[in-house]
Amino acid sequence: MHAARVWAEVRLDRLAHNLGCLRRALAPGVQLMAVVKADAYGHGAVPVARALLAAGADRLGVGDSTEALELRAAGVRAPIHVLGALIEAEIDDVIRHRVTPTVHSLARVHLLVRRARALGRAVPVHIMVDTGMGRLGVRPESARRLAAAVAGAAPWLVLEGVATHLSAADAEDEAFTREQLVRFGQTLRDLRAAGLVPPLVHAANSAGLLRYPASHHTLCRPGIALYGMEPSPHVRAPGPGLLPVLALKSQVVFLKRVEAGTPLSYGATYRTSRPTVIATVPVGYNDGYPLALSNRAEALVRGRRVPVVGRVTMDYLLLDVGGVPGVHVGEVVTLIGAQGGEEIRVEELAARAGTLPYEITCRLGRRVRRLYLEGPAPVRRAAGAGRRHEPAPAPGRRRPRAGGAECA
Repeated sequence: MHAARVWAEVRLDRLAHNLGCLRRALAPGVQLMAVVKADAYGHGAVPVARALLAAGADRLGVGDSTEALELRAAGVRAPIHVLGALIEAEIDDVIRHRVTPTVHSLARVHLLVRRARALGRAVPVHIMVDTGMGRLGVRPESARRLAAAVAGAAPWLVLEGVATHLSAADAEDEAFTREQLVRFGQTLRDLRAAGLVPPLVHAANSAGLLRYPASHHTLCRPGIALYGMEPSPHVRAPGPGLLPVLALKSQVVFLKRVEAGTPLSYGATYRTSRPTVIATVPVGYNDGYPLALSNRAEALVRGRRVPVVGRVTMDYLLLDVGGVPGVHVGEVVTLIGAQGGEEIRVEELAARAGTLPYEITCRLGRRVRRLYLEGPAPVRRAAGAGRRHEPAPAPGRRRPRAGGAECA
């Protein structure tokens, strides 16, 4: 029986495969920033960052300074970029730990100059241009002024990069993304005319990298594609394609024989249509399994699909396993991933929950133990707070059949 109630198996070798797949879509000399924000999209930032750097990523991107400092504390020395906004209280730590900020306003440039001078450290800076996302970044017509302010703050600030964010590169209609690329191209021409184009120019996220070669410039920053998830049905990876990196698993902790018409879980939203066997599985919405999947999803038991029945609760969900012979307490349940000849991909669950694959993996909770694998054997690696690493069950190990007492 596995030692964990619920665990995620993260295939580091597949991370390397996916990075290679994306790298092959780039021209020689284009750098790759691996985005590991949101705890590497729920996969575990520190071990994932190390694996991606070992596989050839040039630098790392995170969402905020706390994520960058976690990587620095773990000994990661590669360039790390904060792609989001900085608040004032974060700036000194960003400078001390040689983290590269992205700036969106003149006010932040002036503050960075003061703190860099006070701390005696030069800071490489990237400016963000808002070409259509509407969230962060300076307007294209103001980009020259912002870039000039950074360049004029030498030696304390160094204009290292200019970026934009493609907000619809995964959409079926390409018109808006092409408009964004035109705006960004004009901004680059304006900067070039003023002698302000830095060495790193980047616009491409995963969808941009895979779909719009004109967005590649000198640096791309893929995120979701690294983890084996295509950004949308309209975006496809070249060659052998992307491989899913994460599998989510749990185990049966209780079995109960029930009669037809038995109500299940909160609200009695499901009643059995026949006598069957219900398996209780210790994973719920606190672990990141969406409530929206109540009565709408399937899991894998003994290589067969079985329905999630009743409302998903905070700590448990129920499966109807009456059609699968021999199920016992301790049986492995695959919620995301492959088992036997079947597979449940995170994209399937996201579609059934009415959300994005990103949200499914990002919401995996603290109780989900991460197990990092390089091929068939588990490896122990340092991870962030709250992550434990357990040995995998011995391949082919036979578990004892449950006696009648285990099926109430």
